[in-house]
Amino acid sequence: MHHHHTAAYVYVVYGVIVLAGGIFGYVKAKSTPSLISGIVAAIVAIAAGVLFHHHPKVGVGLGALDSLALTIVFASRYATTKNPMPAIPIGALSLLVFVYSGYLLMKILG
Repeated sequence: MHHHHTAAYVYVVYGVIVLAGGIFGYVKAKSTPSLISGIVAAIVAIAAGVLFHHHPKVGVGLGALDSLALTIVFASRYATTKNPMPAIPIGALSLLVFVYSGYLLMKILG
């Protein structure tokens, strides 16, 4: 399946972006929760990418849960604060990764 490399890269790059966002949130606003949640979400996303090679269903499931959780968190954050940064870009990216995960799952199961 040629999706192996692409999926792994998508999850790893997503994880790096989420980590960078968590670090940025900590540096800009001294938000320890941003840092911790960024690290945790990044580890989960990167693990999804690594696991995808040998356990595609597990990797996609992990990536889908991680991206869905972040989509919900950032949509909720935007709904309460009306501040588009970082809620809109990270929420939108998370939603895209979640949709991609659904696509991969259909390919794996299909």
